[in-house]
Amino acid sequence: MAADLEQLGPIGFQDLAGALCVASFGPGIQVMGSGRDGGRDLYHRGPLVWKGDDGQPNEVWDGYTVFQVKHKKGLEARPADNARWLQGQIRSELKKWADPASGRDPVPDYLVFITNVPLTPTPGSGGHDQTIKDIGNYIDSLNDDSRDVGSGDDRQARYRRLSRIREFRIWDANQIQTLLDVNAGVRLAFPGFFTAADAFAHMSELAGYLPKNQLEPGLRAHARTTLMGESSVYFDEAGSGDVTGMPLHDVVIDLPITLPDDPASNSVIKYVLDRGERMLRPTLTTFKGPRHLVIAGAPGNGKTTISKFLAQAYRAASLANGDNLSADHRQVIAGTEAALGRFQRALPRHPRWAMRIDLAQYAEDHGFSDGFTLIGYIAEKVSSRSDLGSIRGSSVLWWLQRWPSFLILDGLDEVTEPKVRKWVIERVVEFVTDAEGDDCDVFVVMTTRPMGYVENIAPTQFERVDLDYLSAGEAIRYGELATRARLRADHDRIDRIVRQLEIAAHDDSLRLLLRTPLQVLIMTIIVGNAGHLAPDRYSLFWGYYDTVFRREREKTTSVRSILQTYGQHIQRLHERVGFELQTRSEAADRSFAALTRQELHGITWQILHDAGFKPSDADAELLDKILTTATHRLVLIVPRGDEGYGFDVRSLQELMAARYLTTGTDDAALARLRVSAASPHWRNTVIFAAGHWFSEPQDHRHQAIVELVETVDDDAGQRLGNIVPVGPRLALDLIDDGMARAWPRPRDRLVRHALQVLHEPRPQDLTAIARSLIRIADTGDAQQRAVEDGLRDAQAISLTARDTTQALQDLVPKVVKEIGARARINGLAIVRSRAGADPLAPPLDGWGDFDAEIETAPVADPVLAIVRTAASAVRSFKDGAAQGIDVSSVLAVLADTDGSAIFETALQHVVPHESTLVAELRDNVLPAVHRAAIGGQLRHPRSDGADSCS
Repeated sequence: MAADLEQLGPIGFQDLAGALCVASFGPGIQVMGSGRDGGRDLYHRGPLVWKGDDGQPNEVWDGYTVFQVKHKKGLEARPADNARWLQGQIRSELKKWADPASGRDPVPDYLVFITNVPLTPTPGSGGHDQTIKDIGNYIDSLNDDSRDVGSGDDRQARYRRLSRIREFRIWDANQIQTLLDVNAGVRLAFPGFFTAADAFAHMSELAGYLPKNQLEPGLRAHARTTLMGESSVYFDEAGSGDVTGMPLHDVVIDLPITLPDDPASNSVIKYVLDRGERMLRPTLTTFKGPRHLVIAGAPGNGKTTISKFLAQAYRAASLANGDNLSADHRQVIAGTEAALGRFQRALPRHPRWAMRIDLAQYAEDHGFSDGFTLIGYIAEKVSSRSDLGSIRGSSVLWWLQRWPSFLILDGLDEVTEPKVRKWVIERVVEFVTDAEGDDCDVFVVMTTRPMGYVENIAPTQFERVDLDYLSAGEAIRYGELATRARLRADHDRIDRIVRQLEIAAHDDSLRLLLRTPLQVLIMTIIVGNAGHLAPDRYSLFWGYYDTVFRREREKTTSVRSILQTYGQHIQRLHERVGFELQTRSEAADRSFAALTRQELHGITWQILHDAGFKPSDADAELLDKILTTATHRLVLIVPRGDEGYGFDVRSLQELMAARYLTTGTDDAALARLRVSAASPHWRNTVIFAAGHWFSEPQDHRHQAIVELVETVDDDAGQRLGNIVPVGPRLALDLIDDGMARAWPRPRDRLVRHALQVLHEPRPQDLTAIARSLIRIADTGDAQQRAVEDGLRDAQAISLTARDTTQALQDLVPKVVKEIGARARINGLAIVRSRAGADPLAPPLDGWGDFDAEIETAPVADPVLAIVRTAASAVRSFKDGAAQGIDVSSVLAVLADTDGSAIFETALQHVVPHESTLVAELRDNVLPAVHRAAIGGQLRHPRSDGADSCS
C-alpha cells in the first residue's frame, strides 16, 4: 500500500526524510531544525556509503554531502506537471548555490534532493532523467557565452561554484516508498502510513488520520462544533463587558437583492436556499445556468452575517433529527428554524454539509503556496475543529463525491493584493471546475464588495447577485431585532429606540442612513445613549466612536481620568492603527491585517513621544494605561486570535484611516486623497475622508473636495485617467453617501461630473450606476433636472455615450420600482437629446494620428520601445487577437511616467471609435493598476520613519 506523502506536510516530510537518511547512512547524518539553514535540510561530512538493491555497499561518496527536501503539498494529475515543479525548485536552489553573495558556503561536494513528487522512470524522456538533464543544462548554460544568463565574469564565477558539485542524486516518491518498505521501523513511526497488516499487528498503537468509514461521523462532529462556534455576532455596545455576543438567528434579516435581468423582487436567503434545493450532482441536475453565486454588497451590508447564517441553516438541517445533540445545539437549531420562519422558509429539505471559509484568512495562511488547494484547506480547517482525528484532502474529495455540500467563501474584497487575489480566484475556479468534473453536488457562494469586483469570475460557473439597500420598513424591523437582542428585557429603552428609528425614516436628511444593517445598528446604539443623529455616513460612524468614548468617560471607573485627560491621544492611536491596518491589508503578505501587542505599544510610544512625553521612563505607566484603555474599555481595537489586534468592523478601520489621511495641512491631505482615489481598497476610506471635511462648515474644504474630484484624472497617464476616468464614479459615491446634501453648490458640481460616467462604453456596473442616479434624482426637483440634463447631453456626445445612456434608461422602470422612488422619476427613461441637436456622425478613424503621436514623441529609444510594444498590443487587440490584449505590454508602458503620458495621448485619437478597446482597458488591464499597493505613499512624512510600525 503506497504511503500518502502529501498528507505529512513540509515539516513532517522533512522529519521523514531525516529518519530515512539516518536509517540508510547511520547517525552521522546531521538533521537541521526549522529556520534559516543555508540550504542544508540535512548534511553529512566524510564517507557516505550507498547500498545496492542487495543491501551491499556499491558506491562511496567521500566529502561534504547536503540533502535538500522538497515537498509539494498537492500533486497534479499529470506527472509532467509535478516534474516541472520539482525542476523549478531545484533550479532555484542551484541559483542560490551558484551565487557568491548568497552566503551558502562551502558549496557541497555532493547534493541530494528528496521529494514526495513521483518521477516517471522512462529512460531518456521520463521525469527522473529529464530532471537530471535539466540540472546539467543549467550548469552548462553558465559556461556558454551565447546564453543570456548574466555578464561573462559573473557567469563564470557562478559556473566555477557549481562545478565543485561532483554528483547529484534524487530520491523521489518512488524511492521513498521503497525505503519505507525496507525500513518498517520508520514507516511505523508515522501513523498515517499504517497498512491493514500494520493495523492488525499494532492495533493498540493506531492513531492519526481518520479512516473513510469514520468520515461521516467526523464531519457531523465538525458540523456540531461549528453550529455552536459560529452562532453569535459580536458587534455590540463596545465596552459593555458583554462577551457573549448576540445570537445570530435573533438578528439576521433577509436582505433584498437585485439581478441584472430579473425585475422581480428577491431576497438573498430565499434565493440561495432555492438554488440549493434545485441542484443535484451535475450528471443528474436539470438546473440550467451558472451553478454557483457571487454575492456583492456595499460596506456594512451584512455579507458576513448572511454567510454565517446560510451555513447555519444547512448545518441545522443536517443535524436536526440526529443524536448526540446537547440542549445548546437544539436551542441553536430551533432559533435558526424560527429565523427562517420569519422569511417564510423552512429548514432546507436538501441537506448539505456546510463549510464557511474566510478568504482573507485562506490567503494569509497559504496565499504563496502554489500547491495548496481549497480542498486541502477545507481538510485543514475541519481537522482543527475535530477531536476524532485528522482529515486528508483526499478524504474530503471522497466525501464531496458522495454527499451534497455547501461551501461559502466570505470576503473576496478583503484580498486586495493583485497576485494573491489572482491566486485565490484561481483556487476557487479550480475547485468548482474539479468538483463538476468529479460529479460532486457542491454549491459554492462567494461574497465581495462590488467596488473593485471586475473579474467576472468564471461566468459559466458563477452568477452575480447584488445586495440592495434596506427599505425604511426593513431597516426599522432590523433595528428592533438588533435592539431586542442587545437590550433583552429593557422594554422601555427598546421602544424609545424603535420610535426614534421610525422618526428618522420620515426625515429626508436621515432616511438615507437607514440603508445597511451596520448603519442601522450604529444608529440604535447612538440613539440608545441619547446621542444625536447626523445626516451623513461619516458623522454617523464618528458619532458611534464619540458615543462609546463619552459613555466610558462618564462611568465611575479607574480609566475615567485617562479618558478625560488623554482623550486626544487615544483618538490619535485609533487613527494611526486604522491607517496601519488599512495599509497592511493591501500588501501581499498581509491579507488578514493585525498588529501585535508590541506594535501597538510602539505606536502608542510614538504618539506620546511626539506630544512631548517621556514614554520610555517617566511616562511609561501612562503608556500602559492608554493602551489598556483602548483595548479593554473602548474595545474598538480588539484581539484577533493569535494574529494580534485589529478592528472587528472594517468600516471603523476605514473611518480611522480616513481621519489619519486628513490630519495635517489641507494640501498634504488633498495630495493623499488624490493618490488613493483610484484604489478600490481605499475608496471607502476616501469617502469617509471627504465626509469628514463636509461635516464641518468650511467652504474652502468643500470646494477643495469638488475640485479634487473634477481634476483627479488630470496628469494621471499611469492609470489612463483621461481614457478611463475614476472621477465620475467617485462623484457618484460622494453624492450617494449624502455628505453634500446640505450644500447645493458643491452638490450640483458633483452631479454634473458624476454624469460623465455615461460617456464611457457600457460598464459592467450599469445597474448600480442607474440606482445611484435615480436616488440622486429622487432627492429633489433640482437634482432631477440635473440628471435629465446629463442624460440629454450624453446622448449628443458620441455614439458610445448614446448607447450607454439608452441602456441605462432601459433600467429606469425596474430600478424606480425596486428602490421605491417617486413615480415621476420614470420620466428619466424617455429623456432624449435636445431638440435641434445635430445628428451624431461616425467618428473619424484616428489610427493614423495614433501612430504619428508615438513616432514623433520626444523620448529616448528605451522608452519609445516599450511604447511601441504597447501600441502593437493595442493594434493586435483591435485586429481581433484571439487571446485578447497583451496585458503585460500595456502594464509595462503604464509603469513608465514618460511612456504612459505618450501612450495616453495617442489613445485619445482612437477612443471615439474604439469602444471595445476602451472597455478592455477598463475591465481587464487597469484593475491591476488600481489595486497596486499605495499605503507607503500616504504616510505622514517623518524624518525618523517612526510613523510606520511595520
